[in-house]
Amino acid sequence: MRNNALIICCGVCVAGAFGVFTRWIQNLTAFDEEGLYISGSFWGWALLLLCLAAAALLAGALWFFRNREGLVSGESFSDAHSGGGALRRAAYLAIAALTAVACAALLVTAGSSKYSVLLRVLALLGLLADGGFLGMAAYGGRSGRSEAGSDSAGVCLASVLPVAFCCFWLVVSYRQDAATAVVWRYGPEIAAIACSLLAFYYVAGHAFGRPKPYSAMFFCGYGAFLCLVTLPDERLLALQLLLAGCASMQLFFLWSLSAGLRRPETAEAEETISAPGAEEDGAAPPAEEYDSLADAVRSAREDERLADSLVEYDPRGGEKRPTGQENR
Repeated sequence: MRNNALIICCGVCVAGAFGVFTRWIQNLTAFDEEGLYISGSFWGWALLLLCLAAAALLAGALWFFRNREGLVSGESFSDAHSGGGALRRAAYLAIAALTAVACAALLVTAGSSKYSVLLRVLALLGLLADGGFLGMAAYGGRSGRSEAGSDSAGVCLASVLPVAFCCFWLVVSYRQDAATAVVWRYGPEIAAIACSLLAFYYVAGHAFGRPKPYSAMFFCGYGAFLCLVTLPDERLLALQLLLAGCASMQLFFLWSLSAGLRRPETAEAEETISAPGAEEDGAAPPAEEYDSLADAVRSAREDERLADSLVEYDPRGGEKRPTGQENR
């Protein structure tokens, strides 16, 4: 289902490009000289409609995959995130490198900010979340498949780190914008971080045996879209790179989940092949049982023919009868 993954990820990127342009124009024209929002600005309504349209189109595409195509995801983390193809390893290594550079830059440049301590803690948590993403991506690309609920404790821990990172980022963002009275100044960033938090939360559900793949795909796609929308805002360059890395992580999970979708009959066949003892529990008996049954039938028929051939002459009636009838 890689075509579906390509379509949905490209759709998110295209919508994000329109969102970046709309947000950039809004920042240029929708605020007065004192920084207050101009009521009734066209670009504010345009951005709001674009966000609603992106959410509706993404939800519609996922609804089509689930209800029309009947596609399902794997139960375990490694099975659900097995899609992605040959470029999978190069993609997650590049994303991890981008996020690591952003966190290192934030550690260096946070001293110029009023909230330098919070930003440095955010950078350290970002490095941990980057390591968690790297572990999840590598675990999902394993060739072997594990049963539902049997994912290791390592991938469970790795999946929690991005969630904790987004939680702390929400606190930092709120602390920075606590004195800002204009909602349009900080609203898109808060929405992007909150949606990213939900995305990583639902991605972690596979590791903890609570898979909700379509919820994970929706919030990954929409979280990546909102992260792209907020890029034209004024902030530290390191935070811009961190937002880009967060969007890239969610696009990667969206790609791997949607590429791993398959039809129920295909999923059942793969589980039957990979399950231990599948030959013993299958509906069709093994070939050896068929052979022994045929041999038994042939042996019974030969015994019947042999019994019919063993007859003797009856002097009373001149009839031939099987010898086995004498003692009856």
